[in-house]
Amino acid sequence: MEAIITKIDLNNLDKSTWETFKFEEIVFKISETVDPNKTDLSIYVGLEHIDAEDIHIRRTGSPDDVNGQKLKCYPGDIIFGKRRAYQRKAAIVDFEGICSAHAFVFRANPEVIDPKLFPFFLHSDQFMHRAVDISVGGLSPTINWGDLKHQEFLLPPKDQQAQFAELLWAMDEVIERENLLLIEIKQFLHIKMIELLNGYNLVSDKTKLPNGWKIKKISELGKLNTSSVDKKIVENDKMINLVNYMDVYSSMDKRIDSSIDFMRVTANENQLIKNQLKKGDVLFTPSSETTDDIGHSAVVFEDLEDTLYSYHLVRLSFEDNIDLNFKRFIFNNPLVLNNFSKLSKGVTRMTLSLEDFNNTQVRIPSILEQQEIAEKLSKILDNKFSIEFKLQSSQSLQKSLINQVF
Repeated sequence: MEAIITKIDLNNLDKSTWETFKFEEIVFKISETVDPNKTDLSIYVGLEHIDAEDIHIRRTGSPDDVNGQKLKCYPGDIIFGKRRAYQRKAAIVDFEGICSAHAFVFRANPEVIDPKLFPFFLHSDQFMHRAVDISVGGLSPTINWGDLKHQEFLLPPKDQQAQFAELLWAMDEVIERENLLLIEIKQFLHIKMIELLNGYNLVSDKTKLPNGWKIKKISELGKLNTSSVDKKIVENDKMINLVNYMDVYSSMDKRIDSSIDFMRVTANENQLIKNQLKKGDVLFTPSSETTDDIGHSAVVFEDLEDTLYSYHLVRLSFEDNIDLNFKRFIFNNPLVLNNFSKLSKGVTRMTLSLEDFNNTQVRIPSILEQQEIAEKLSKILDNKFSIEFKLQSSQSLQKSLINQVF
């Protein structure tokens, strides 16, 4: 890829030979409709199946899942989300199927733009910003074709387009390789967590407990407490750091430490006594919009002065001696999380009660084994972070290259 970049001087592009085209000259808008209840096609793509800033479709649905007229799409077409364009959803179709009527189906006009370059053009800031600017509506701004088709864009000559397409697809290959590595290491981490945290690697019969291991309820490990600290600033109360729901839920390394930019709020004297966090505490997310996304936890990894936890969290203060690093993993054990999912109750929002937490059982190995397990899982987690960092860097480079071209 370096050779391609060297061949194309993106920092000094001569655009004197570039031409301006209306968008309706650049694309064909495909308006063929299909009734999902009267089709033999098996693939449906809604906007929920397209990831932001990704040219590939990685998930699909079925026509059986939807009603109402949908748009037909063919291999090589681009599905572009015309509703909420700021989400930057535009992806290549590699199948014959149908898609949401809240999208446009575009097909590159090969006389004007190289079809291989077209998907990257749609992801340029030049195009996306224009799409957002012409969107109309409040809660769900939408692009009208009548406005979009008249928009003008500067495009390179066809011979240069082929070079740009080669460069951007080479970058896409790098990203796809890193995506595959990330998927593989996530699967490996999942497997090793189930194996190591349950002692399955030590026994032939998974219903048996390894020698020296114990099964304990969370209530036997320590005391669970809720909080009353809200996201408010009250006069005469003390300013404190607040650990929020998202600080726990979004924690990649399952640590709560001073590197986090905590929200600043106030707490009264009683809250300062009851809800001050201590090193070794574990915080849980006791609610979620879905059953399969509840009960996540993170460990307070250092003493944090004047740092309390939000009323959206539950805190476990330990009485049992559990290795600090092991605490990052013990409750994020996929089997424990699956149990939380089964216990959760609710309609619009799922919740876990303190009783649900207290009665949940976990497997406890010896301190030495805890340390060994945590070290093994930490290494896998570090490798995962390394791949994620490389992937993010590659995606940033791709975005930069696209915007240098367009």
